[in-house]
This record gives sequence, C-alpha cells and structure tokens, in this order.
Amino acid sequence: MDDYKIKDYKSGNYYSPGSVSRPAENKSYGHKNNIFGSRDSLQQMSLDDRRNKRTRFDFILPALVILLSLFGLLIIYSATKYSMPNNVTDPMFYLKKQGYALIAGVVVFILVQFINYRLVAKLWWALLILIIALITVVLLFGYEVHGSKSWLDLGFTSIQPSEFAKVLMVFVNAAILSKWPREKTNTVSFKKVALSLLVAALCIILVMLEPDYGTALIFFLTFIGMLFLSGANLFYFFGILAVTVGGFFAAIQTGLIKQYQMDRILVFIKPDIEKQGIGYNLFQSKLAIGSGGISGKGLFLGRQTNLNYVPEHHTDFIFSVIGEEIGFFGAVAVVIIIALVICRCFYIAANARNSLGTLIASGIGFIILSQSVINIGMTIGIMPVIGIPLPFLSYGGSNLVAVFIGIAFVENVYLKRELRKDYEIAYDEFD
Repeated sequence: MDDYKIKDYKSGNYYSPGSVSRPAENKSYGHKNNIFGSRDSLQQMSLDDRRNKRTRFDFILPALVILLSLFGLLIIYSATKYSMPNNVTDPMFYLKKQGYALIAGVVVFILVQFINYRLVAKLWWALLILIIALITVVLLFGYEVHGSKSWLDLGFTSIQPSEFAKVLMVFVNAAILSKWPREKTNTVSFKKVALSLLVAALCIILVMLEPDYGTALIFFLTFIGMLFLSGANLFYFFGILAVTVGGFFAAIQTGLIKQYQMDRILVFIKPDIEKQGIGYNLFQSKLAIGSGGISGKGLFLGRQTNLNYVPEHHTDFIFSVIGEEIGFFGAVAVVIIIALVICRCFYIAANARNSLGTLIASGIGFIILSQSVINIGMTIGIMPVIGIPLPFLSYGGSNLVAVFIGIAFVENVYLKRELRKDYEIAYDEFD
C-alpha cells in the first residue's frame, strides 16, 4: 500500500494518498462537494440519468389493463353463464376462450418489450403489405358473422384480421408522419399527408368491402387524431372532412350504405322509434342500464341479460350488462379506469423520445378512446348503434390480443424514452 501513488494530471506529479504534500483539490473541476462540477461529470450524470430512466418500467399502464381485462372475464362469465349465445352448452365456454386470449395477450406484451419500436417502424412498407394481405385473405376465404365477412377460420380458432390491421396502421402512419433526421422543419409536408391519407384510405376501403363500417370508422378516427398530433396544417383537415362528407352522401346515393345501416342512423336521431322493431336493441340496452339503478342487481342477477332481452350482451352491448348488474357506481368506475388507460397512453406519448414514439403511443390511445366512446355511447343512445367492441371488456379474442399488442408498444415507447432538455421541441430526430 505504501507504493501506491496517485497522479495529479494537472501538474504531472505523483503523491501518496496520506501524504501531506497532496495538492489542493481544484474546486472548479469535478470535486464531489462542488455543486457545479465539470462539464464531463455533468454529461456522465446526464447519461446515467437517461439510462436509469430508460430502463424504469411503467407499472401503472399494465396494471390498469390487467385490472380491466380480469373484470372483463368476470362480466363475460356473468353475461353468458345462464344465457349462452349461439347454442353453446358449456356455461364456461366464453370465459375459457377469453381467458386463453388474455394469456396470449400477456405473453405478447412481455415479448414485445424485447423489440425496439423504431426498428419495427422502419419496416413500415412491409407492415402495409401485411395489412393488405390480411384483409385480402379474409375477403377471399373468410366467413360471415352478422352479414360481415370479417372472420378467418384457422381450424383451432378464428381471428378477425381487421383488429390487428388497426394496430399495424398506427405503425405505418406513425413512420410516415414522424420527423426524420434529414428534415429541417417540423411542418408536416403535403407529401407525407398524402401518403398517410392513401394508407388510411386503402385500409378503410378494404375493411368496408367486408363490410365492417364500425371498424372502418375506427381507422378513420385514429388517422385523423394522429394527423392532428403530427402538426399537419388545418387546411388538410377541412379537405379530408369535405371529402368524407361528400363520400358519405355518395355512398347513400349509390346504395353502398344498406337500409339497415340507415335504420341505425334513424334510431339515433329518433331513439323512441319502433321499440319492437328497428329501435329494439337501443331500447333494451337503455332499459337494462336504467334498471340497474345506483348499485346494480348483482353479478349473475341481471334480468335483461339472463333472459336474452339485450342482444349481443357479451360483445357489443357488454356495457349494458355492467350497468344492470353493478349499477351506476360500478359503470362509472369502469369508465374512470378506461379513461386512466387512455390518459396514460397520451402521457407516454407526450414524454416519448421522438415524434415516432409520440405518434405510436397516441395512435393506440386514439383506438381505445374512439372504441370506448362509440361503444358506451351507443348503449346509452348518444351514438348510433355500430358493431364495435368495448376494449378489454367485450368478448372477442382478436380485439383483446390486438389491443394488448398496442399497449405493449406503448410500454415499449416508455422504456425507450430519454430525458428531454428544456429547449428541445416535440419533434426529435427519428434515430
């Protein structure tokens, strides 16, 4: 130990640790008691902070999602135990299938954390090809459910490819609309807007050919939300809105929108029309929710549910079951948890390291937001009745796994985040 010497790099001299000739410490360069420290030490501290923050897992979002999904299992079991749709004889049939989907979703969630979302987005053209392939296959070889050819039979199970296409479209448009290193401006160019609009329009048209207008609406709303957050000029929104409205009236004139779909719009405008006819679904849904009162009738005790008065009570009208069986307070609690999931997605989007991460996280947030608002709204009469599931709660393995994939990439964006300097703007470089 006596031979151990420490070199003073400023003077070039060596000294022993206990020697009285030890030179005075430079107070202005990195001394541990110096609150300023050297520039090198500050840079190292900043790098360490970034690493620590980047590897810190967000437990809030997955905890909320798992809580909603587990409650979804319970409410699906309650909705199907005594009234089993589609001539099913096993009271636990729907519970088990949804449980398997939840396990698959959790496994996918874990695996996605080992993937860098930036590498996936760089293959956006391959993802676009995959979207076209998925929907084309279902158009050619799928089978119909309630007049919509949206399902593909895999033998051991069936899937709804359009549910996965929604998440893939978020990645494609996020990659297109995000800022790349060579770009010197944060304004979204017309070329980017046109390309992203082309992608969205292609997805919407393919889904409408099934036809699945509810899912097509989710595609459209998600695209509009992402385009807005990308910083696109408002002129583009007015143009897209004008084209959309014109296309809607053109679809009515050409017969692309069927009579039963027009009836749903009519029921939305006049909720009390034909309670035993075209207004039956909405009337029974509102009756079920209203009969639940403040605290509900209790799980497995919903009369409207058990006697099959509410149609599709395990899928599109699952919120009616919630309102009837656990009442107003329970329904509000469910809405609050869904809102927290959505807010967490947008919080992660706001704190992403780059515009790509911001658009991915917000895109998933828009999917959950639009589906939740439309689904809950249609059960209480403030939205037209459209076949859209309630995320995490409605029965449907494809929707559950697809939403879990989306949430997994939101978490992935959170893990890859960095500390943002005060002077940095929202559109960081892509790489």
